Amino acid sequence: MRIHPWNTVLSLFFAGLVAVAVWWLFMTGRVFYDVPVRDLALISLATFRLTRLFTYDVITKFIRDWFINSRENSFSHTLGALLNCPWCTGLWFSFMVVFFYFATPFAWPVILILALAGVASFLMTLANLVGWMAEDRKLEVKAKFGE
Repeated sequence: MRIHPWNTVLSLFFAGLVAVAVWWLFMTGRVFYDVPVRDLALISLATFRLTRLFTYDVITKFIRDWFINSRENSFSHTLGALLNCPWCTGLWFSFMVVFFYFATPFAWPVILILALAGVASFLMTLANLVGWMAEDRKLEVKAKFGE
């Protein structure tokens, strides 16, 4: 497997960004070590929602589409690959959500909204799954016994 230079550049940029952000949080006294379970759950759900929003949702497809015809091994191709990878975007968004969680109380309404949207997204997916299973079961019964 060949390592593309832009993957390395973005990885080093991410590591540097995290290092600077953590340093700033420590220097300003904004980091604390005891994150309540409730906050951890909300942060997780907010990260889940942001990841899904940018990786899968139709509303942000136009952003992903900017990178479709990018030349292989180009910076824009690497950004496109990043946006289409839920594990990659999840890492970046988890950093951003955690950073803003510690950096400012103004992030809380946004984190809460994203967390609630994450729960709603999960519940809708679950409801769709139940509906599809019921429809499949109904078709099986019709096929077995006729109409």
